[in-house]
Amino acid sequence: HYFIQSNLRIMDRFLATLNKLQDVFTTAGVSSKEIDLPQIVVVGSQSTGKSSVLENIAKQNFLPRGMGIVTRRPLVLQMIQAATKKSIGGQVYDTWAQFLHQGDVCYTNMESIQQEIIDDTNRKCGSNKGISDDPIHLKLYSTRIPSLTLVDLPGLTKIPVGDQPSDIDQRIERLVRSYIVKENSIILAVSAGNVDIANSDSLKLAREVDPTGSRTIAVITKCDLMECNDETSAVLNGTSVDVKLGLIGVINRNNKQLEEKTPIEKILAIEDDFFLGHFPGLADRMGTEYLTSQLCDILISHLKTCLPMLADRINEQQAHHREILKDIGEEPTDPNQAMITLLSHFVDSLAKSMEGKYTYTVLRPDPNPPKQFSEPEQKQEPLLIPELTSAGAELFNVFQDECTSKLSKIPADKNLKNLKKVIRSTSGVQPALFIPDGVFNTLITKQLDMFDKPSEHAITKSHQCIAEAIDMVAAKAMMRYPKLEREVVNISKDFLSKQSREAKEFVAEYLEVEKSYINTNHPEFIERYQVAAALFAENNEDEEKQKVKENPEHMTPKLTYTKPTTKESALDKLMTKFERGEDASSEERANKEAELMEKLLIHYFCIVRAHLVDMVPKIVMKFFVRKLATQLNSILIKSLYTDEKIRDLVQESDRVTRRRKASAKMMKVLLEAEKLVSDIAVGRNVE
Repeated sequence: HYFIQSNLRIMDRFLATLNKLQDVFTTAGVSSKEIDLPQIVVVGSQSTGKSSVLENIAKQNFLPRGMGIVTRRPLVLQMIQAATKKSIGGQVYDTWAQFLHQGDVCYTNMESIQQEIIDDTNRKCGSNKGISDDPIHLKLYSTRIPSLTLVDLPGLTKIPVGDQPSDIDQRIERLVRSYIVKENSIILAVSAGNVDIANSDSLKLAREVDPTGSRTIAVITKCDLMECNDETSAVLNGTSVDVKLGLIGVINRNNKQLEEKTPIEKILAIEDDFFLGHFPGLADRMGTEYLTSQLCDILISHLKTCLPMLADRINEQQAHHREILKDIGEEPTDPNQAMITLLSHFVDSLAKSMEGKYTYTVLRPDPNPPKQFSEPEQKQEPLLIPELTSAGAELFNVFQDECTSKLSKIPADKNLKNLKKVIRSTSGVQPALFIPDGVFNTLITKQLDMFDKPSEHAITKSHQCIAEAIDMVAAKAMMRYPKLEREVVNISKDFLSKQSREAKEFVAEYLEVEKSYINTNHPEFIERYQVAAALFAENNEDEEKQKVKENPEHMTPKLTYTKPTTKESALDKLMTKFERGEDASSEERANKEAELMEKLLIHYFCIVRAHLVDMVPKIVMKFFVRKLATQLNSILIKSLYTDEKIRDLVQESDRVTRRRKASAKMMKVLLEAEKLVSDIAVGRNVE
C-alpha cells in the first residue's frame, strides 16, 4: 500500500510537470510535438457526444454547444486534482479554471469559460466556422476530479457549412491525424450508439494509424438510444471492435436535461441505474466513472511504457537548449569588455574559417533535384539545400575554378594566325637571318593581354567569397547584437574592398612587368628555343641535300665561316646554314619559320601562365587573408570603441533576450521533468 500511494504521488507530480511542459512549449511558441508527450486524444464525428463525455468526466458544464462545428481548435484540458478549496475574492470555491493565454486570471463561472473559449476561437479563426491547429490550454482545478489531461479535437465532418472552405473535411482530418499518428498518443475514439459502429469515422481513422488497436480505447455514447438485444450486448462487450484498451458505453444528457441544467452528479447516477437495469452483466465495465478510472490507469501505464523514450526526448531537448544558451551567452555586465571580446571573437572566427576550422551553413541549389511536372512555360524555382562550409573551402573552390581551371584553359594559340605574313611584313628589304625579335615581342605582348580580365575576375570572385564569409561569421558571432553586427560587416567590407583594389592593381602591375621585358633567356624558354632551332636546321639541311641531288648546279658557294672552338649549339648550326646562303624567300622556309615562331610563342605564353596561376592565390592570401587577420581587429576597435557607440551597439535585441529567457525556463522545466522521470523509474522498479 505504501509503494502504491508513493507511486501515485509521483505520478501526480509527473502529470503536473507534463502540464507545465505543455504550458512552456505554448508560451515559448514551440510545438510540444518536439518531445511527443504522452496524452489522451479525443476523436469523434460531430454530434457524437464528445463534449458530453468530457464534461461528465470533468463534472462541469464548461464547453460551448451548438449546431455544426463547435470545437474549431484543439482544446488541451488539464484536469488537476486540488488538495484544498481556493479562496477567490473572499469566497471559497472547490472548482476554478485558468486559461494559459490569460495568465493567472481565475474563472469560477462555467458559462464565462464557455464564452472565453468561443471568443478566443473567434480571435484566432474568425467567426466563419474556420479551424486552426493553434490549441487552447485550459486548466481545470477541482477537489472532485482526478488529475488527467485530455486533448479535444474538432469533430470529423463531411459537409462544409457557412463560409467554410470546400475541403474542410480534409483539413480537419489532417489536424486529427497530426495528433493521433504519434506513438505516444492514446486515441479515445467516440462513436454514437444509435449509428452502426461499422460506419464509425473515429474508429476507421484510428485503425489507419493504429492497425493493432494497441493504443485505442472506444467509447459508445447514447447507449440509452440503443436497442437492448444480443447485438447491442455484443457491441458493448467489445467482440465486434478490435481495440486493445477496451470499449466502454456511456449515456448523454438529453435536451431537456441540458435546458434544466441537471447536475452532472445526478446524470451519472442515472447512468449507473441504466446499465444495472439494462445490461447487468456489463454494468461494472460501463459508465463515465469506470471510463475515468480506466483513462487514469491507461495513462499511468502508458507513461511507464513511454519512460525510456520520454527520457531520451527530454535529454535531446536539454542538449538543444543548452546549445542555445551557449551560443547566446550570458547577458553582458561590462559593455566595454563585451565590445573587445566580440570584435576579437569575430576576427578570430573569420581567420579560423579561412583555415577551415570554423564553419557556417549556406544554401545551395540541389545538384540532384526531384523531377517536377509542370506546364512547359512555367519556370521551376531551384530547390535549395543547406550545406556546411567555411571561408577556406570556398576560397579553395575559387582558386580551383578561376585559377587552375579558367586561367589554365586560356588557349595559348589564340590570335596566332597569319604568322608567315606578319614575319614577312616586319623583315623589310633585308630578310632576317632568323626569327625577328620585334615580331616575337609584339606578338607575345598581345598574347599576354589575354590574362588581364581573367586574373582581375579571380580577384573579384575571391573578394565576393570572403565578403560572404564576413556576413556568415558576423551573423553567427554577433547574433545577439544586430546593430553591432551591421557596423562590423560594413567596416570589414570597406576594408575588404580597399584590399581588393590593391590586389587588382598588384596583379595588373605584375602583368605589365611581364610585358615590359620578354625574357627569352629564361631557362625553360631557351631550352625549348634551342631544340626548336635544331629541328629547324636539320629540316633545312635535308632540303638542301635534296636540291643538290636533283640539280648539282644548285650547290651554294661556300662562304668563309669560322666554327667556334667550343661545341656548336643548335642555334649556331642554324646560323651557319643561313650564312651559307639558303633561299630565305622560299615558301617552305617561310612556313617553317612561322611554325617555329608559333611554338616559341606558345611555350613562352605557357611559362607566364604557370607563373600567374601560382601567383594569384598568393596575392589573395597576402592582400585579403593575411591583412584581415593582422589589421582588421585594430581597425574595428579604432572605429567602434567609443563610449557613445558602445552604449548604442552593445545592446541585445529583444528577440535574443526573449530566447534566452525561454530556453532558461525550458531548461528548468526539463531538468525537473528529468528528475521526476528518474523518480518514476525507481518507483516502478521497487514495485
